[in-house]
Amino acid sequence: MNESKISVRYAKALFALAKETASLDQFQSDMGLLYQCIKEIPELQYVIHSPVIKTSIKIKLFKDMFNTSFNKLNMSFVNLVLDHHREEYLEGISRYFLSLIKTERGIQSAELVTAVTLDDSLRQSIIKLIMKKIGASNIELKESTNDKLIGGFVLRIGDQQIDASISTQLKRIQKELLESN
Repeated sequence: MNESKISVRYAKALFALAKETASLDQFQSDMGLLYQCIKEIPELQYVIHSPVIKTSIKIKLFKDMFNTSFNKLNMSFVNLVLDHHREEYLEGISRYFLSLIKTERGIQSAELVTAVTLDDSLRQSIIKLIMKKIGASNIELKESTNDKLIGGFVLRIGDQQIDASISTQLKRIQKELLESN
């Protein structure tokens, strides 16, 4: 995903702080929680994007939500972002921060869509194959099913996609048949 310059700058600064304090795990946990909450709680999205709600109220709400679970440095960072009226960038900051952590740890994200749920042995075989092909030391595989694929799979790694689904092959054959007439 294309991030704004502001999100990238804040995320890089936070990442540098996390490395400097040797607390990458805690920062990853906190930013993961923040990202998940922003994505899944519509009321929080409303608070973030509302121009009517004062910054002091937003700071209090974030403090009430995250103060007990967040590292003090992370809480200070969120307050800093809110003080500078950059709250609409919190989702992008947390997302980019998490991608910096993955890069630092050599983790490559992949998304696999299949027609049926995979068993563990097949999943592990696919992960090993992906690791071998792209030279990654670790793969974070996000799986989902879509019965419209009929069979096969769709694999996305970064900006690359391999579509080996039966439905796509059938569409390709149908197109070729229609064009030949």
